[in-house]
Amino acid sequence: MTTGTDLYRRTISRDYSMPGSSELMRRTWSTTPWMVEAYTGRSDDDRYTEIRLWCRDQFGAEAFLDREPGAWRSGHATVDGWTWMGFATEEQMQQFLARWPAPNDGLSGPSERSE
Repeated sequence: MTTGTDLYRRTISRDYSMPGSSELMRRTWSTTPWMVEAYTGRSDDDRYTEIRLWCRDQFGAEAFLDREPGAWRSGHATVDGWTWMGFATEEQMQQFLARWPAPNDGLSGPSERSE
């Protein structure tokens, strides 16, 4: 049985061309394979901060590679208002998506636009 989302599977199977990058991505996301592209907003609003605080309140401390186990993780890189978010379970991911939908249905994450 395959665990995680298509985004997770693409992320861990991609060739990143820098030595060690593929392994780092696998280690980074392996505990939070229920990944989504979340609309976290522009850099001049508070949505990303609110999302991270909500995740901490709901799921505990954020996972950090080799330092902190956790049930969720942020990709910490935002492209056009979208950030990867990962969760330990599908249920957590669904909770997140229900609470933090994109502000309108016309928005789509960068990977959806490039496929």
